[in-house]
Amino acid sequence: MKNIIIVTGGNGTRVADALVRLLAIGFPTRMQGNLPTSASDELEIWRIDPDRSAGALTVLNETLRRYRQIQHLMQDGNGEPPPLDAQPLAASPWAMTVNTKVRDFDPLALPGFDKPISTLRELLGQFPGKKDGTPLLHAFYEDKDLDVKINRGFYQKPFIGSPVIAAFAASLMDRNSPAGSQIDFNTLKQTQVRFFICGSVYGGTGACALPVIGQFLARERQRSNLNWSIGGCLLMPYFLPPPPPFSPLPEDRQSDARYVNEEARRMAQQFATHEAFAVLNEEERVALARQVLTGFYADPQDLTLRSRHSLVYYRDILAPTFDELYLIGKAQPDALQRWSNGGQTQRNPLNATEVAAAITALNYFAGNRVGSGQSYSLASGAKDMSPSVLRLADLPVYMVGGQPVDAEKVFLATAVLVHLLQYQIEWDADARGWSDDPGGLRHLYQLDPARQERDRLAYRLALDLIREIMGDMVSPDRTMGWSPDIRADLDKLIAPGVESAVIERMKRRTRLFGLAADNAPQEALRFGRVKVELTSFDFYGWTPPPEFKRGDYARLVWANVFARTGAAS
Repeated sequence: MKNIIIVTGGNGTRVADALVRLLAIGFPTRMQGNLPTSASDELEIWRIDPDRSAGALTVLNETLRRYRQIQHLMQDGNGEPPPLDAQPLAASPWAMTVNTKVRDFDPLALPGFDKPISTLRELLGQFPGKKDGTPLLHAFYEDKDLDVKINRGFYQKPFIGSPVIAAFAASLMDRNSPAGSQIDFNTLKQTQVRFFICGSVYGGTGACALPVIGQFLARERQRSNLNWSIGGCLLMPYFLPPPPPFSPLPEDRQSDARYVNEEARRMAQQFATHEAFAVLNEEERVALARQVLTGFYADPQDLTLRSRHSLVYYRDILAPTFDELYLIGKAQPDALQRWSNGGQTQRNPLNATEVAAAITALNYFAGNRVGSGQSYSLASGAKDMSPSVLRLADLPVYMVGGQPVDAEKVFLATAVLVHLLQYQIEWDADARGWSDDPGGLRHLYQLDPARQERDRLAYRLALDLIREIMGDMVSPDRTMGWSPDIRADLDKLIAPGVESAVIERMKRRTRLFGLAADNAPQEALRFGRVKVELTSFDFYGWTPPPEFKRGDYARLVWANVFARTGAAS
């Protein structure tokens, strides 16, 4: 199945980042025989954002680089990274095939213009070949609205971004346009596709793009009777940006251009060492100061009201556009510490709420539906759920092949997989002298010692990357919104140096004279509210098919561990 996630703005981009990380860890979307997996499904990431140097995109590309390396190693690659000129598709039997080249659309790059527009006035008042429409525009916009630079976003002003996004959407079917040239819609029209659009409802880019793109896809589907489904995730307030380093001018002074320019030069000089200003040249610092002084920034005081207005619009107008629509927010939004105007200085940490939004995408890509299409389903946490921090147990549970996919179970299964493939196989010994035969690998490696060395190196590198991604996702020093207990529990399973303790816990219980009493382990492996009882002898019995890739074996082991996990008593 072809899946396309369309993300808008920085918030949506971080949801795409969380989704790729979840796939790398092992979250499934389908059944392959009796194994839950995501392999053989496909994912493309489309991004719509006027901020061409966004820090969130840099982070996403780094996650995609790691994902590509994992897939390369889980397929048949050696320890070297895939060559730069290789195909961007990252495929293996371990996880979903992901196009690691983001289709990165600039909504300001429009047909009829030699370069991307930088203000709303350029689009509406000075369109090439058209009569100057500025006098009419003054009935709807102030000069400051028409002239503010929009190459970093729309600053919680959907009335500025909506005309831009509408023009952008209209250009998508034009194969000669900057946007249309990136998409082969003729091929997509012949394909069953699940589209999933994600962005905030309270900001600028997401609030503008999400409804416009959803309606565009719905019209194309109806016009050509296409086998497309359209889902969406609306991000409600879940973090609060800090205010800028100085306040805007009173409304009655913002229309005085001379006064605004004088104050902008003064503020640009006064705050030249501030992180958001320090990376700019003098002209850019003055422009940014002017932007703040005239009120163009994300105001945390407006988030709730803007969200309410957006939800009324979705309820009354847009709901029929989507086959599935999810709302994700947080009762007590997390407070960010650093103010940024976008670009490379805006690198908000991954938020637990963005991971929850990525789970809704997995639920959608798994073919699940919520509600009947005529009703709402309201989900809530347990009574002991904290309004400020999440546990993995608080994340939504979705179904794959009739099996519930619980985030804690997935993390535990992957942590155990990392341990089994790294420490329960005698990689450094000649297979002819192995005392045990895990998965029938002894005979295979006796015949091909070179493969044993290749697999040893590839598994070590791939599993180290997976371990790194798991830790990064829940580390309190790198993310926001998670309980610190998650990383502490995870480290008991996968931190360097704990492997001996885990091996001891997995040994079979003994009785008198040192004989094994049964196949039960010394102690269950626990993570959060789940556990798994497993011994190395269980692991040795999981045999891959005769012809297999590394990802086949890893997914087989993962699925067996996942099937054995259950609630801790």
